[in-house]
Amino acid sequence: NLPPPRHTRYKSGMGTSTCAICAKHRGTGPLVSPRIFEDDFVVVPHRPPPPHGRSVPGYVFVETRRHVSGLPSLSEPEALAIAHAVWCVSRALDSELTPEFVFSAIAGLSVPHFHQHVFVRPFGAPSSVSWNDVDSWDDAPRVDEVELTILCRRIALGFEDEQ
Repeated sequence: NLPPPRHTRYKSGMGTSTCAICAKHRGTGPLVSPRIFEDDFVVVPHRPPPPHGRSVPGYVFVETRRHVSGLPSLSEPEALAIAHAVWCVSRALDSELTPEFVFSAIAGLSVPHFHQHVFVRPFGAPSSVSWNDVDSWDDAPRVDEVELTILCRRIALGFEDEQ
């Protein structure tokens, strides 16, 4: 058994009443968006639509249900659930959107609640568009809220196939 993390930035249970991701899991706040999958350990939503209402499809988060800020504080069941969810959603995004790439990243710089980004780079994106900023591409495919909800339902089938 490893000792608990020494750094306070990795302590769990801190700030849950003000955490934007915890609020989203309760169904409140500006980050509420279509949920693709959830279980006892993770919640998998698509990124919410921007204020103008049209999203680049295929930007998903895998978030811990428990408020924990970083990888060192995850329990083994949480880590395994995250890995499985990332695998399922990446396969479903690849199948549904047939992108050039499916990327994943963990940064944790803006919200101290564990969340892993899983997102696509559509075919045809010019090399001048950064790998992690397809939103800046004016000709990127975009969907409205109804189309996003339908897409999320289809992506959710990728989890049912793997359960």
